[in-house]
Amino acid sequence: MVLQPACQAMIACRLVALLAVLLLAPTAIPAQDDAAIVEYMRRLGPELAERYIALRDAQAAAVAELGRATERYNAGGPALRSVSLPALRQAKRRYAETSLALLEFLDARDRQVIGRLEADIERLKRGLDDRARARAELEHMLRNE
Repeated sequence: MVLQPACQAMIACRLVALLAVLLLAPTAIPAQDDAAIVEYMRRLGPELAERYIALRDAQAAAVAELGRATERYNAGGPALRSVSLPALRQAKRRYAETSLALLEFLDARDRQVIGRLEADIERLKRGLDDRARARAELEHMLRNE
């Protein structure tokens, strides 16, 4: 099957638009969830919240720029695509960089939280064990009376 150049261009435009939608969709955090994340991080430390906000805002700016670059690329037509392609590639690169920075930040924070939770779990398990021993001693005391 041979496609006409115009059909190839339409398919390419649709693929670029689909790629932009797929890239942008999974990282969007609803405003309500984002506010809860910021508040939680403020409780952990103001500098943590500020770093998250800076990374989040950088990613949002990169998402917006990628959307604008995609629109320019799609609107330009086949003759102007070569002109707008470098800007589109740069916008994709910036989006990937900012998204990775945000993911790395969140992963590091989550690892710290997991470490604290694991320490708390061990402390709770020791408490359960101590109470189990005390319970056994008390039950033994009751049986021997």
